Amino acid sequence: MRKKVNRSLATYQSKRDFAKTTEPSGEVHVTASDRLRFVIQKHAATRLHYDFRLELDGVFKSWAVTRGPSLDPHNKRLAVEVEDHPLDYGDFEGTIPKGEYGGGTVQLWDRGYWTPEGNRSPQDALKAGDLKFTLDGARLHGSWVLVRMKFDRDRGKRTNWLLIKHRDDSARPGDADSILAGDRSVASGRKMADIANGKGRGPAPFMLKTKKSAKPNAIWNSKNEIKSKLSRIAPRMKPKIKKVTTAKSKSTVANVTGDNVVMGVAISHPEKSLWPDGGDGQPVTKLDLARYYEAVGSWMIPHLKGRPCSILRAPDGVHGEHFFQRHAMPGTSNLVALTKVPGSGDDKPYLQIDRVEALAAMAQIGAVELHPWNCQPGNPELPGRLVFDLDPAPDVPFSAVIDAARELRDRLDSVGLVGFCKTTGGKGLHVVTPLSPIKKAAIQWPEAKAFVRELCAQMEHDSPDRYVLNMAKKARTGRIYLDYLRNDLASSAVAPLSPRARDGAPVSMPLLWTQVRAGLDPNHFTLRTVPALIAKTSAWRDYFDAERPLAPAIKRLRLTKASAS
Repeated sequence: MRKKVNRSLATYQSKRDFAKTTEPSGEVHVTASDRLRFVIQKHAATRLHYDFRLELDGVFKSWAVTRGPSLDPHNKRLAVEVEDHPLDYGDFEGTIPKGEYGGGTVQLWDRGYWTPEGNRSPQDALKAGDLKFTLDGARLHGSWVLVRMKFDRDRGKRTNWLLIKHRDDSARPGDADSILAGDRSVASGRKMADIANGKGRGPAPFMLKTKKSAKPNAIWNSKNEIKSKLSRIAPRMKPKIKKVTTAKSKSTVANVTGDNVVMGVAISHPEKSLWPDGGDGQPVTKLDLARYYEAVGSWMIPHLKGRPCSILRAPDGVHGEHFFQRHAMPGTSNLVALTKVPGSGDDKPYLQIDRVEALAAMAQIGAVELHPWNCQPGNPELPGRLVFDLDPAPDVPFSAVIDAARELRDRLDSVGLVGFCKTTGGKGLHVVTPLSPIKKAAIQWPEAKAFVRELCAQMEHDSPDRYVLNMAKKARTGRIYLDYLRNDLASSAVAPLSPRARDGAPVSMPLLWTQVRAGLDPNHFTLRTVPALIAKTSAWRDYFDAERPLAPAIKRLRLTKASAS
């Protein structure tokens, strides 16, 4: 006899054909708990999103958080209310077949317990559109709130909420998305691509009575049995590439199977050499680039997100033709965000890399360099960081560049700003200072650029034999060019950890100031060596805590100039 299920699951069940999808149907007995549970599932459907589920009244109340939860209290995330889900869905990790409702890969991204806050019952709080609660999960902690949007109080066709982090010890102001870079299941330790391909160990149960983990190549079915995918997919063999010519574009694309999927993106022509030598005698392939971006992506994204980003593409390798791309082109992946910039003089939308999976899409099109703007995230018209580019003439030893970087750090410190150093992937160094996101009476780009120029001019005045502001090559002999021109609307600088289209596959490497000393060798930082190095270093760890307002620094610099004259 069919077991009676919760009536609130009627919508959930009507949307699914359980003869085609192995998602739970809600007929399975779930282990009782004296604490309310929550689950967040990373879901690569038509668009990547995060399914946020709170246990209440025998079901999971569910929302689709389009950009994922943010630890920044200023960063409110849209959460679209969806149908209630059965509690056994809390152990679901696997693949919903293409063509079925929600088709795509599902990862158990976070899970744990939640506690309602306040005097109202959670049912009353939900009805009122204001649910405050505390999370105690593997990734998310502390106090949160779900607020139904005002224009949706009367329950329109789509019920939209905002998921907001409260200010507490687990909040990270200014750090909106680094938590999302973690691409490991809390139930199995697998990445999205592993789940899609049935690799690794299966998810450990949280909601169900069984103590056994599901098989890695399987997903839970509606009766809590394991159904193997091996009967429905071919054995994993040597990757095969099948070329297909589309009638529309007459171009060749590749259908890739096997191990060539990185962060859910299929890398076509994975064996194509982009760098002939990665410093170890072996070529760096297109697949190597994708895996590099995967390895360092969680570190890079906070420095890319919310900013237009120009890319340098080398589809035939760094010794082939290069071209910069700022705008979307036909076939641009929907993993890449697009943004328009008022006042830029260009109506076309710019590329923007807002999530780690977009980096794999960059590798797919041979983007070997990433050059984000230096604006505030989400606000191109306001300066978000200042970049000082120390570019030595060919006859200047690197030790002089090191001395210049340290002098620049001290000058920034004297006006109340904090400097961070990185290699450029070339013969110079960048000194970068983060700025506070002040909107009222904020400093605009012309004034920011004037500040950088004035500080560099003071260095040239004090040491004319060492520094020069004139970019003409004939004026730079024996000196370091202090390039202040990267500090303007639409100006960009190579991103930290971005590779460079140069021999040896060098990388722009963030440094500790203790590393900026005699013996520093920029050639040591390559696409091969950096993933292991960045995993161990604490360089730039306090970058976002070091944001400072620019206005007081401008005043101090003017006073310094006045007293010197």
